[in-house]
Amino acid sequence: MIQPAAALTDPDKRVGTVTRVGASFIELTVPRALAASGQRGMARGTTGDFIFVDCDQESILGRITDVFVPDRQRSALERQMDADANAEPQGRAQLLATVSKATHKVTRGINVKPRIGDSVYLADGSALAAAIREALQGEIEPGRGERLLINLGRLSGIADASIAMPPEKLFGRHCGIFGATGGGKSWTLSKLLNEIVRLGGKCILFDPTGEFSGKISGATEFSFSKGNALQPLARFPYRELSEIDLYALLTPSTQMQGPNLRSAIKSLRLGAALRENPKNYPLQVLQDGSERYSVGNRGGFVEVRKSGVVRKAGHSRHALSMALIELSSELDSHLCDFDIHLLSDQIKEECIKHHSNENMGTYGAHDDFALGACNSLNVRIENYLSSPEMRCLFSDEGVDICNEFKKFIADPAQHALVLSFEHVSFKYNTRELLLNTLGRYLLSLARANVFQKSPMICFLDEAHQFIGRSIGDETNHVTLDAFGLIAKEGRKYGLTTGIATQRPRDVPPDVLSQLGTLFVHRLTNDRDRETIERACGDLDRDAASFIPSLAQGEAIVVGPELPAPLPVLIDRPEKGQQPQSHGPRYQAHWGK
Repeated sequence: MIQPAAALTDPDKRVGTVTRVGASFIELTVPRALAASGQRGMARGTTGDFIFVDCDQESILGRITDVFVPDRQRSALERQMDADANAEPQGRAQLLATVSKATHKVTRGINVKPRIGDSVYLADGSALAAAIREALQGEIEPGRGERLLINLGRLSGIADASIAMPPEKLFGRHCGIFGATGGGKSWTLSKLLNEIVRLGGKCILFDPTGEFSGKISGATEFSFSKGNALQPLARFPYRELSEIDLYALLTPSTQMQGPNLRSAIKSLRLGAALRENPKNYPLQVLQDGSERYSVGNRGGFVEVRKSGVVRKAGHSRHALSMALIELSSELDSHLCDFDIHLLSDQIKEECIKHHSNENMGTYGAHDDFALGACNSLNVRIENYLSSPEMRCLFSDEGVDICNEFKKFIADPAQHALVLSFEHVSFKYNTRELLLNTLGRYLLSLARANVFQKSPMICFLDEAHQFIGRSIGDETNHVTLDAFGLIAKEGRKYGLTTGIATQRPRDVPPDVLSQLGTLFVHRLTNDRDRETIERACGDLDRDAASFIPSLAQGEAIVVGPELPAPLPVLIDRPEKGQQPQSHGPRYQAHWGK
């Protein structure tokens, strides 16, 4: 219940008087800010206090950012520490929002400018919190008895000033969680995830470190590369990889390896398409199990070995060309939808002379020079297929995570999905490639309107490891842009993202600019703070000056749906929901 309007301008809470008015700040006298001897608790007005500036019909909500004594009075203050100090403290306050005296409605911006001589009052905690809650929650939709709200915590420095937001305002324009080590970033992420579960929403967490294992209420969990009882082993089917991903992984040379790799992929697709449509082409089965498909009107054929490899040496060039043309629609794909375990063998079949000396219409014999040039590519392919680091992509062990995505989306009883990358190696850029591919797959589902009636929020922890980078070489590289694309276009499809990182300076500006609500925990690096200031117009230098001194779990919450930057002490997660993000335990393991 909001207190009467008089609470905004209670004479007993008067702080001082406006002495200077700027575009977004005021300067004021703060006569009772001195910590007089024996009366420190009676002082009023200090850095961080919320204030109301009385502007007749409306009040301006502000926050004191600086309190000081003029230079000329400092020596007198030092001499009179044991007596009543003869000094006149002054302050500076950031102007945040406009509050109507009649309705207590909080609106963004400064609708009326303070004047010199206007009185300034300390903000009553309960009235301020109620006004902010009303501004955040808005009007309840018709036909809905109670609005869904995500509980965040309480306004820092004000008792019983709880803050909650509807998910539309918190996640509707994506969300960013920033903070240095120990600032409370992981706890905020855990809090948001568990609140989504409590409200019956749906969320996916990409957990690079494994610290959220078992920490999200009722979550379905999977782990890549190494599973356990809590997190069964999962894999991403390589057939959902894009050709660009494969090229970035294999880095073929442009002269010989690249063309033969492209040709081999097309041949493997052709062999599979012919086997799927045997009635369309006359078929002859040889003793070794090879199959010959008659194509065209010149008596030529395409030979597919029993393994699925297309044999080219000595066979009709015309028949192969006709088959590629007639099956072009089946062969047109940007995915790796072929048997990748046959790729190195098919590349060897591509290393041939393009003309036979006896017959210009057939392929020639194998080309030893081309075979030698492609040998290193074939070695890389076989190495990746057998490598333990790449088992999450090329192995058949574990559940198909794409199928698990679909089950999770379709099941109304499931609300959280946690994917652990703790055991995924950085070798061969496996971790970056896997996560980027998963993000791209989610975006493809979003473009198919899968999330329109079941909005999804995907959270990415340690985002600086995966966003704004590229893998591969100069010729064959893929940009890790999946989550950037989700931030740019996922909102209209019902897919939004939450990005958490301790290094916001490593997140591309075009991604930061798409984030709506920001949770800014303690940041000590100047470049990180400057990055946040540039990304968010509501967080000016005065508000950002509080960032280095924020307490653990305290964050400045900024966003277009908030009336002003709010310092919020985020609720501590329940004991069983606190991520294991502590550092090395020296006391436990040293000195034995």
